[in-house]
Amino acid sequence: MPLRGVKQGCPLSPLLFSLFINDVDEEFETGFMGAVTGTEGLGVTHMLYADDLTLTAYDPVQLQKMLRQLEWYAAREGLTVNVQKSYIVNFNAYRNSAFPIFRLYNQKLEERDYFTYLGMLIDKHMNLHHAATHALRQNFNAALRRVKEFGIEKRISDRPHAMLWLFKTYALSAGMYASQICSMQVLEHNNVFSNPLQVTHMAFLKRILRVNLLLQTGECSEIAHRNSCNFTGSGQLSNFGTGLLFK
Repeated sequence: MPLRGVKQGCPLSPLLFSLFINDVDEEFETGFMGAVTGTEGLGVTHMLYADDLTLTAYDPVQLQKMLRQLEWYAAREGLTVNVQKSYIVNFNAYRNSAFPIFRLYNQKLEERDYFTYLGMLIDKHMNLHHAATHALRQNFNAALRRVKEFGIEKRISDRPHAMLWLFKTYALSAGMYASQICSMQVLEHNNVFSNPLQVTHMAFLKRILRVNLLLQTGECSEIAHRNSCNFTGSGQLSNFGTGLLFK
């Protein structure tokens, strides 16, 4: 019978682990510059969520020192860092530029062109289009498929108000996850709705409202407003539909 620890899958496990490594921040507070930011004098040395730790540095020498510091911290706390799940991404590097070797526990860390942090793909060129496409394929399309299947199963595909609420319940959160980051590039002038998440979002709403897929966003919103009484008997759908289109 085990005398310590928790069962696999126990909901207490992530909480206890977070409390246990809460002091890991102190290891990188002094002596490390971290990655530069847009604010002068402000650097970011690491990002930590539960057991997902990312070290960031502008100087390769500094990063290797941070890896050694992490080794010492883990040894002191009785932990072991999984080298097989650890890798290096060199941001904004030229194709043929020399890339230093980084080691953890004297083992060479794998070099990659991207990594996934909290479900968001971040590639070495910080291409937000790739991040949005990843979110579309991994989460949003699956959620939309569930909405379609539910509509067919319950025979409500011909009821726009019901399908819109299903969309809000099952799909909207998946489509909006990390949208503040993924959609930054579409804030540029004349670049509206170039994000694949937005394009898919709009196309699905147009199908629910049974309007021409070639209609512009404003026209689709006007149709939703004009026909809201036919759908719900009130103006609630108009407000809801317009909120989905422009949120």
